[in-house]
Order: sequence, then structure tokens, then C-alpha cells
Amino acid sequence: MKKILMLCLLLFFCMSGILYAGPTTTSGDTASDVITRVRSHLNEATADFWSDAELLIYINEAGKETVNRTRSLESGVSNIIVIENTRSYSIPETISGVSFGGVAKIEYDIGLSGNTIDQTQVYDLERVPFMMLRKANEKEVGNPKVFSVWANTLYVWPIPRSDQSGNTLYLYNLVAPSGVTATASPIETPSGLDSAIDIYVRARAMFKWHENPELFDKDLALWREKCDWYVVNVMRRELPIR
Repeated sequence: MKKILMLCLLLFFCMSGILYAGPTTTSGDTASDVITRVRSHLNEATADFWSDAELLIYINEAGKETVNRTRSLESGVSNIIVIENTRSYSIPETISGVSFGGVAKIEYDIGLSGNTIDQTQVYDLERVPFMMLRKANEKEVGNPKVFSVWANTLYVWPIPRSDQSGNTLYLYNLVAPSGVTATASPIETPSGLDSAIDIYVRARAMFKWHENPELFDKDLALWREKCDWYVVNVMRRELPIR
């Protein structure tokens, strides 16, 4: 009976991973695929009122706005070694050759100097507004507890002491889309957002045709709904307060 119960639990967790692991891989679609689908909605199989060059502009805009809303382009973890009496650390402008888009999360590893018997070796730093970084504790030193980002520079507080020097900050970074330059360029957002890209491009195209804000707003609302559904149901994250 115990073996059966353990097997059921194992299957449950495996299925949970299948259901809730949010894939970030792209579908392999190119800008040409998006243009074909959008032209089908526009009832314009070949370029006439809308040129391919114009639709490429809309696709670039769709990629940037979709990533801004979903924060779905994730890079590998980058490490920063903390230094004694140093509270600011430069963040590279590119992560793995892609433009830096933001910091999603930071973990702090006290493994070199901390007492890991009484406390966790790795823990999250709380993100705070830059103006609240010190929390009125100007003279506090020790293991960092909070962080903020200003002009691509990372600030931590408290300021590390000599015995914290050499410990590691793990930065979980977001990257910005590099953009499409031709119809053969790949779509950079995850496959689950392909329909959101299509809807945004269609909305921009229809706005040019009708110059009707109501129709544009309707499609834009559907695009927001698609993006937010992806964040909640695929990425399993809470929606930010907007």
C-alpha cells in the first residue's frame, strides 16, 4: 500500500511539472510567419495597403511591448562578488551578448563567511525603491538584505564588512529583444506568446486603416489579456500592480 501511495505521489509531482513548467523556448516562427497570419486577418494576401516593411515595424514594436509587459525573456544567472565597504556594483549592458533588460531577482550566498547552521546559506534580497534603500539605518553594515537598481548599477544594503568580502550575489536577469530586421528574422518571444504578437501587429495595422481608436483599444485589450494569461498560467507569477 505504501509503495502504491509513493507511486501516486511521484506521478502527481511529475504531472505537476508537466503542467506547470513554463516553457520559454520559441516556436521557431519568423517575422514572415507573423506577416502571413496577420495578412490573412487583414484579407490582404500580398502587400498593397500595408507593406512588409511597415508590418516589420509593428512586429518589432509588438516584441518590445510584449516583453515589457510579461518580462518573459530570461537569461542565465550572473554572479557578482561582494567587496568590503562597497555598496554599488556595475551591471553589464549586455548579458550573454543580449541587451540587459532588468533584474528579476537576486540571491545572496553567505557560504564563505556565514554560519550556515543557524541560518540559510542562500537567501533572497528584498527589492526596495532606491530612495528607501538604507531604511534609515545609515551606519548598518553586514550581510546585504535589500537591493535596488539605478542607471544599470546595483546597490545593496547593508554594506558588506571585510568578513563578507568574497561572498556571491546571484542575479537572475531579464534581457531585451534584439529586434527583427528582415522577414526571415526569428520571433524572440516564447511560443506561448505568438498569438499575442499577432494580435498586436493586427491592431496597429487596423488602426492605420480605420484610424478608429475604439477598434485599436479592443484589440489592445485582447493583447493585454493574452500577455497576462501567459504570466499567470505559464510563468506562474503574480501580475504586477499597474
